[in-house]
Amino acid sequence: MRTRHLSLVTSTHSDTMTVRSNALSPYGPVRAGLTTWQTTQDQQLTELLSSLEREVATLVSKSCTVLDTCNTVTQEVSAALSSIATDEAGTDE
Repeated sequence: MRTRHLSLVTSTHSDTMTVRSNALSPYGPVRAGLTTWQTTQDQQLTELLSSLEREVATLVSKSCTVLDTCNTVTQEVSAALSSIATDEAGTDE
């Protein structure tokens, strides 16, 4: 005697053979039964993605440093120009 749960999860061979569909994945359709080659490819892609993410993080950090430097230089140049303008205005009077 089967329980209700077992009857919900059982299927016949003909059910699995006649209906083929791709598994859902956030990265697109995935075929069932990945081979070793596909698994190796996935591992290599994962390692490559991790490496790229580290490089992007490094570049973002460097770009923030450059931006901070540019902002500091801009403020210093602005202050210097303001000082020059003030000095010139004072000598004209």
